[in-house]
Amino acid sequence: MKPELLAPAGTIQAGLTAIDAGADAIYVGLPRFNARERGQNCTLIELSKLIAYAHRHSRKVYVTLNTLIKQSELSDVVELLTELVAVRPDAVIVQDLGVLYLIRTYFPELTIHASTQMGVHNSAGVRMAAEMGIKRVILERQVTYEEIDAIRRETDVELEVFIHGALCCGQSGSCLFSSWMGGWSGNRGRCKQPCRRRYFSDEGNGFFFSPKDLYSLEDLPRLVDMGIASLKIEGRMRRSDYVHNVVTAYRMMLDAAPEDRARTLPEAKRILSQALGRKWTAPFREDGDFADTIQHRAMGTSGRLIGTVISARKQGFELELSGTLHIDDTIRIQPPSGDEGPFITVTRMSVDRRDCRKARSGQTCWIACDKPVTTGSRVFRTASRSPDLTNRIAKLPPQGISVDIDVSIAPSCIRVTLPALERCWEKSIETQPAQKRPLDAAAVAAEFSKTRAQEFVTGSIQADITSGIFMPPSQLKQLRREFWEWCAESFTEKDIRDANEVRLADIAMDIMETPTPLEPDHEETVVLLKPSQPSPVPAAIIAHEIHALTPQTQEAVLPEFCPEAKLPELRQLVKTATDSGIRRFRITSIYGLELLRGLPDITVTTSYPLPVCNSAAHKALRLHGVTRTMAWVELEEGAANDLLKALGDAGEFLAYARLPLLSTRMEIPVTGEIRDARGARFVVEHGEDTTIILPDKVLAIESPSPCHRFIDLTHAEWGEAATSTFNYPRDWA
Repeated sequence: MKPELLAPAGTIQAGLTAIDAGADAIYVGLPRFNARERGQNCTLIELSKLIAYAHRHSRKVYVTLNTLIKQSELSDVVELLTELVAVRPDAVIVQDLGVLYLIRTYFPELTIHASTQMGVHNSAGVRMAAEMGIKRVILERQVTYEEIDAIRRETDVELEVFIHGALCCGQSGSCLFSSWMGGWSGNRGRCKQPCRRRYFSDEGNGFFFSPKDLYSLEDLPRLVDMGIASLKIEGRMRRSDYVHNVVTAYRMMLDAAPEDRARTLPEAKRILSQALGRKWTAPFREDGDFADTIQHRAMGTSGRLIGTVISARKQGFELELSGTLHIDDTIRIQPPSGDEGPFITVTRMSVDRRDCRKARSGQTCWIACDKPVTTGSRVFRTASRSPDLTNRIAKLPPQGISVDIDVSIAPSCIRVTLPALERCWEKSIETQPAQKRPLDAAAVAAEFSKTRAQEFVTGSIQADITSGIFMPPSQLKQLRREFWEWCAESFTEKDIRDANEVRLADIAMDIMETPTPLEPDHEETVVLLKPSQPSPVPAAIIAHEIHALTPQTQEAVLPEFCPEAKLPELRQLVKTATDSGIRRFRITSIYGLELLRGLPDITVTTSYPLPVCNSAAHKALRLHGVTRTMAWVELEEGAANDLLKALGDAGEFLAYARLPLLSTRMEIPVTGEIRDARGARFVVEHGEDTTIILPDKVLAIESPSPCHRFIDLTHAEWGEAATSTFNYPRDWA
């Protein structure tokens, strides 16, 4: 079966373009709570129009709700979910386990996809995601084809993989790099891309963490053979011209017959080359492919170089062109420092003091710009002018509000129930015993999905048909018409929305649930140590990583990352730990829950980089055996206190650690100390499976009281002088 081709839609224009170019589905962000909040995104009315347009053309729309949510934001998320139930996207892509809990508990009409930000990277994690109510898992980007194939054989859950576009150096969902350097978190959709900057070391300088762009045209047959459900194109920050070219190229290759692929490939590559980006890199087919992803000697620039800034003023800058530039092109201005530069859309330019709409190579043009620009910056065209779809968008009808119905047909009666409104329509009918083709549920559902009314569309349809009865298609069609006419006369869109909002009171009570308080004399301190390291904290519980247990170990910590091939070994380590009497375990990724499932009399605590930012996330984990959860390390003081108050005895606080800011399987071409242009210092440390980047400062925060606390000394010494409070005193953006 051919997989779905999934395209980005940062705007409604890009969404329409993607569908017209042949995408089977698009993924869309709203202004809040998505991993591309710096982009334009879609409004709710634009989302509604996109869903209506997509469904008319048998395509799908997924909404990204894939950032971490603070305790104080839960009510806003609930209101947004109520709006999504009304317009009914085909799925919601989530990272935060609290959002997952809310959808599964209170909004079961919505289908859940696990974002790549959830960091699922092995079959144990996929199985755990399925237990949590997730239909599809978007795998972590740094999983090899060999591993994907092995995961596919171990589970029937739908898998989605990235095939084209920008790569993050860090493993998905655990990167703290941007957040550490200013509070702008990738886990909140506001990454400042510090991985694209130039860094300096005793071994030289370079762009040590800046990957090339993923390219997979030749690999599509292998992904098809694996049974991957969806092939994803990255790029919600991209404009319509990029989306059009990438979707067109991949559509061509997906649709090409095996005997035509070789002839189709050159034209597909030509079209793809017009989608301006970075240099391409092949997918991670096996472990060795991580070596060629980063080209550290060259700036990992996105777009096509078109000139150099020769002077800059407050109102604009002069550009010496080496390529053609048009009004409405999007350009990126890359400063010589290698720091992230501004993107602008060219709205006014002139040559020889005369306004123009086009400037050519060899000319010097002046460009109006209200952002700071540095002389010597290189300028890259990242997008060309796209067709104006304003009039088309204005004429698009919005999606009608979704109505769920249950249809029951007996020999002498039809009954259609609307569960949300607690109403039903009923009519006496005559049916006949079936001779050849009895009436079936699929035919009834297909017929009743045709509302013929703009204000309503069908959501889920459940059909219960008495076996062995027959009804002519014309009779079924007439019953469908009568039902929807009754709907139009009996209730309005507002009635449906009001009914959806009734559940808000139940959710509010759930969120406000009073926790078991933590008594001051019941506080615990857990210290994670290297095997030979003594604990500096009296009476602390001693924790060790599970591959380095000692006779003193009281708590075993599972690794953040476990490749598929090492799962059997890790299962054996868990068994060894329990056989030795250890009953306390700490998980750092949801896959750990699957490994611990069924073990008697154990206590499970979550720890970074598994994020818990709200009490709903704790409830999701508690359903699967978690006793205590650590407050997420990025939270500011107010948000952390809100969460710990909501968790009570079930909460824990990270008080001391040298945090891995970035973890990657990519080959990083430097070791030891590095620094950026501003003087910030870090250490690159290579491990067996991953490389990590550590800051020169230790996180050290005076924990609230009363509070369980956690101290991690695996990368730190107790009492270091250089410390940081991270986001604690500032607002975590």
